[in-house]
Amino acid sequence: MAAAPDYYAMLGVTPDADQAVIRAAWKALLRKYHPDTAHGVPDADDRTRAFNAAWAVLGNNNSRIAYDLQRAAPPDDETRPGWASPYPMPPRRGAGTTLVLILAFVGLPAVAITLPGVPGQVAAMLPGGDGGSAASFTRSSFRQVRRLLTPAGFGAGSAAASPVIPTLTATSPPTPAPAAAPQIDRATVRLAVRQYGRVVRRDGRPGVAAYSRGCAQRAASLARWDSDDFCAAFDMAAGRDTTASATRYVGLGIPATAATARLGQIRAQLRRTASFPKRQ
Repeated sequence: MAAAPDYYAMLGVTPDADQAVIRAAWKALLRKYHPDTAHGVPDADDRTRAFNAAWAVLGNNNSRIAYDLQRAAPPDDETRPGWASPYPMPPRRGAGTTLVLILAFVGLPAVAITLPGVPGQVAAMLPGGDGGSAASFTRSSFRQVRRLLTPAGFGAGSAAASPVIPTLTATSPPTPAPAAAPQIDRATVRLAVRQYGRVVRRDGRPGVAAYSRGCAQRAASLARWDSDDFCAAFDMAAGRDTTASATRYVGLGIPATAATARLGQIRAQLRRTASFPKRQ
């Protein structure tokens, strides 16, 4: 996934700027670089489109939440597991190719058995094969071909020719080990603290509650550690309940005790954050 453009830098504001500052910066840049007024700027059209694209994301609360989570996510090469192969998977065979392979490895030998003289030679090579069994095999060549194409195999109905296949006892698969949770990124926790300060100054407690609900929905759809860490740190900074964050951690593959311990680590990092804003 390509890195998202820095819309904050594009508008000349900081990531913790409130909505009024961002809107004022956007309006000022449009007045300065609009094609109708900036006749001496050759790329005025491109700049105007870029400013409008930045405002379309940062001017909407939900899209800004998604954008902040995307900025906090690590690059793709850091999230790819160590066991993942760097080589692409080979293309899947089509139905036509599969049918040709079946005919080549099953159909041709089956047709060859029906040829004159071949069944007798095959029967003579079987255990206990003799002239009588060869003649019997020749008379029932088509029946043997049908047996060849069944799961029982070539020697269906013959105790001498059929090998004894041991019965495998069905066993339950081993229980997979719990998923290893990655380290908590301090930058994600700091970003959540700054975002809480921006929302509480701009919209008060009702805005914090709305942001928390939107963040939880977005994190549940993404199912990523960094998104859950961001929402958990935001809720802790706001003094909200973190039960939903613990539930999402369990959904990512760790036990409930490990989820509680991870929340404790995030809370410890919040206490060490110098710019922790006061709750209102």
